Amino acid sequence: MKRGSLRASLAALLASASVLLVACGGSAPEPTPAPQAQAPAAEPTKVGADVIEKGKAAFNKYGCQACHAIKGFAEGQVGPALDNMYVVAQQRITSAEYKQSKGKAKTAEEYIRESILHPNDYIVPQCPTGPCPAGVMIQNFEQQITPEELQALIGYLMSLGR
Repeated sequence: MKRGSLRASLAALLASASVLLVACGGSAPEPTPAPQAQAPAAEPTKVGADVIEKGKAAFNKYGCQACHAIKGFAEGQVGPALDNMYVVAQQRITSAEYKQSKGKAKTAEEYIRESILHPNDYIVPQCPTGPCPAGVMIQNFEQQITPEELQALIGYLMSLGR
């Protein structure tokens, strides 16, 4: 039986039972709400081309490419690759390892910001040459980068993997 006709039959049966109960002095049962279809998750806001360009410029200006690889853009071999950073960030914040770390991020954007400004809160387990060591990434980057450059860099990294 098709789903629509099953619902119609069920609704008719409930209506008949309600009429019978009321006619016999009973009370009608509360109607059961129909199951609601889950709305698809909203797609994250796309990062503008101007932000991406400013973020790439900040990535180069501060030497991020010396350690981090981004396919087709940077070939660093020290720190974790940043390809698909948006998706990777979402996965990491839900991982058991992250939850046991000092990390507090709840979104991909928060995770990326935290990784830049507080790199030792969560150390990615594996880098290209083996386990990622603590203390390798710049520890006072917040004093070096402007807030505008930081936001553009985060925006650029958020665009990777969308």
